[in-house]
Amino acid sequence: MVREKTIERVIREFIANELTMSPENVHLEDNLVNDLHADSMDIVNIVTAIESRFKIKFPNDSDLKYDGYTMQFLVVGTKRALKEKNPVHKAARKMEAGVDNKIRNRKSLRPTSTTSERVPDAEKELPAEDVSAETLKGE
Repeated sequence: MVREKTIERVIREFIANELTMSPENVHLEDNLVNDLHADSMDIVNIVTAIESRFKIKFPNDSDLKYDGYTMQFLVVGTKRALKEKNPVHKAARKMEAGVDNKIRNRKSLRPTSTTSERVPDAEKELPAEDVSAETLKGE
C-alpha cells in the first residue's frame, strides 16, 4: 500500500508541474482555482496524472466531501480509490453485499401475516376440558 506521505508528495509534484511552480509553494489547504490560479484544463490534467500514476479511477461519489479542488481533496480521493482497489477491501465489500442480499431474500420470503395472526392469543383462557390432571402431570 502506498504511504500517505508518498501520495501527498506525488500529488504536490503533479500540481506544481502543471502550474509551473515550486512544490514548496503547494499546500494541502490550497484551492487550485482560487489560490493557485488553475483553470479547468489544469485540473483535468492533474486528475488524469493522478489516475495514471496510481492506476486508479478517481472516485465520483457523494461520500467524498467536495471542498473545492484542494490538494487535500485530491489526496483523500486518491486514498479512497486505492483502498477500493485493494483486493482485501474488495473481498470484504463482496462479502458484505452477499450478507445484505441474503437478509433481503429472507425478508422477501417471510409470510405476510403478522405474528399476532399466527399465534393464539395468550390472554384467552383455554376451555376447562382441554386442561386435565393427566396433562398437567405429564409436564
